[in-house]
Amino acid sequence: MDELQRARQLRQMQNFATGLLVAMAITFVVTSYFRDVAPWIGFVRAFAEAAMIGAIADWFAVTALFRHPFGIPIPHTAIVPRRKDPIAESFGRFIERNFLDPDRIVQRLRNQDVAGRVARWMRHPERSAQVADLAAESLVGLLRVANDDEVGALLQRTLNDRVHAIPATPMIARLLGMVVVEQRQRDVLLQLARVGTDWIEDNQEIIRKRIAGELPAWMPRIVDQKIYERLLDGVRKLLAELSENPDHPLYAQFTQTLERWIVNLQYDPEVRNRGEALKEELLNHPILRDMAGNLWQDMKTGLLQQSSTPNSPLRISIARGLAHLGDVLESDPDWRERVDGWTEDLTRYIVGRYGRVAGDFVTQTIRDWETAEVTRKIELQFGRDLQFIRINGTVVAGLVGLLIHIISMFF
Repeated sequence: MDELQRARQLRQMQNFATGLLVAMAITFVVTSYFRDVAPWIGFVRAFAEAAMIGAIADWFAVTALFRHPFGIPIPHTAIVPRRKDPIAESFGRFIERNFLDPDRIVQRLRNQDVAGRVARWMRHPERSAQVADLAAESLVGLLRVANDDEVGALLQRTLNDRVHAIPATPMIARLLGMVVVEQRQRDVLLQLARVGTDWIEDNQEIIRKRIAGELPAWMPRIVDQKIYERLLDGVRKLLAELSENPDHPLYAQFTQTLERWIVNLQYDPEVRNRGEALKEELLNHPILRDMAGNLWQDMKTGLLQQSSTPNSPLRISIARGLAHLGDVLESDPDWRERVDGWTEDLTRYIVGRYGRVAGDFVTQTIRDWETAEVTRKIELQFGRDLQFIRINGTVVAGLVGLLIHIISMFF
């Protein structure tokens, strides 16, 4: 019901109650003039007199809630305008204590069987698809309003904070330790030899130019080719020996080197300092600084494309996941109990943490309203019912006056 309807109903009830008061006043005047005409007129006059007094008293009481009767600043009138702030505080606390009580809300959730209802609802493919579409549309809205620079900066700060918190050299030492413990150093060395061989083969011209640059100018050009071929043959021979001989001495030397590195990385202050300096240098490199922003842009572009496209793999995956979750909850009582427990814990946390905030919000909202607006809103909300007090007061006062008149006839 809108305010116009409430205002119209309030005026109707006010006119009815006021009309009843006027009717009682006219009845009192008429019966007073003709009181000696018939005995029964005295009974009507007594009823009208008391009813008129009751109507005036209740009109005063109801009016005094919202304004000064007749505009006269009588003490303890215009209660709502004078006590707007205390009313706002009381209303906010009322909402907090009675509507945002964690125990009451949790008990209501228990009675509703939240997990069971969610399971039965999500098992239907069309409903899970609706939720998936809603989630995708919400994601599109969030992505479009997100500030790319701020998100990129946040990712960069988060990445830097995490990396700063991890000592560089001990982490590398643990990784190398895993290689040694799992006896994978042979695979690592063999792979390094293969990579080195491939690199030499792929960069023949660069290596030959470097060799030629180191040789005297009078040396024939064929020499650098021979040196390159001998280098490549030597690396290939080493790779073949490593592949064919698991007990090749180079494996033991490589293991000793790894073990020495592990010790130095963990306990040598100079090595650790160099590692931290290298880490800082990498973190401050422009490429790494831009990496978080580029990562966010790539993620955003992909998510926008997937979220904006009907029947996209993202939407289909969300719908299938929700339907599967519904099946699991429907068939597994333990999972339903867990979900109910999580729901209750989350509800207690949110209501306990933000219930006071919600009450304060209601209080501050009412305080921010103009006094006249608060008075008007409260009167529109409750004024129609208050007019029944005037009507009932008129009738009850008249009956009491009639009763008193009857009793007085016997004394």
